[in-house]
Amino acid sequence: MIAADTSRTRAYLSALERNDLLPTWVLLLETHQDESRPGQAASVSNAVACDPAWPESAFDPTAPLRPWLDRLGIRYDVSPVADINAPETIGLIAACTPEVLVFSGFGGALLRDAVLRTGKQFLHVHGGYLPDFKGSTTNYYSLLAEGQMGASSLFLTAEIDSGPVITRRRFPAPGDRTRIDHVYDAATRASVLVDTLKAWRKCGHWTVELPASTGGETYYIIHPVLKHLAILGQSERHRD
Repeated sequence: MIAADTSRTRAYLSALERNDLLPTWVLLLETHQDESRPGQAASVSNAVACDPAWPESAFDPTAPLRPWLDRLGIRYDVSPVADINAPETIGLIAACTPEVLVFSGFGGALLRDAVLRTGKQFLHVHGGYLPDFKGSTTNYYSLLAEGQMGASSLFLTAEIDSGPVITRRRFPAPGDRTRIDHVYDAATRASVLVDTLKAWRKCGHWTVELPASTGGETYYIIHPVLKHLAILGQSERHRD
């Protein structure tokens, strides 16, 4: 697993621990204390109570990663730089034993050719239902268009969100949409990751739902006004 210091990584670790699907090795991508990157939650915990409809949302988006991995007994290395495409990071990836790596990088980080040529497969869970919603912040667009969220697991290729899709699911809108960024988007991805790994463990191979994620729309970082409308949508409809 490639694990950046993000709330998504914490959602993954929590879900994998609960389902006995822990990785054999982790490559940590950390930032300095004065450095902030997309996908990192604030210093104050944003953990939410367990919701039966959202079991994967019960995690702490700010829990320290190294003590967590130590407690679980997972072997890990720490990259000297946080950049997934840096030569130092690529060297660690190329030298590792696992052939398939769960990718949980910083938000907006794309794998360049040098990483993709390491001979590894990168299992990524996209925060959107593919191929309908490609790109960035797609669950907000999905909420505006359909009133629901989605997540899709796929193997990464050079073209964004266009690799073979393994598992995809739609999710109902959460009750508190203000926690989408660091809780519920991560929870949808963690849930699909668990489903994907359970299916692989059961049958011993990757069952692909779509050979390629072709077509659909590609979205870009949502405008703050549209994001605000997506967050308020449920409460507004409830008052009507």
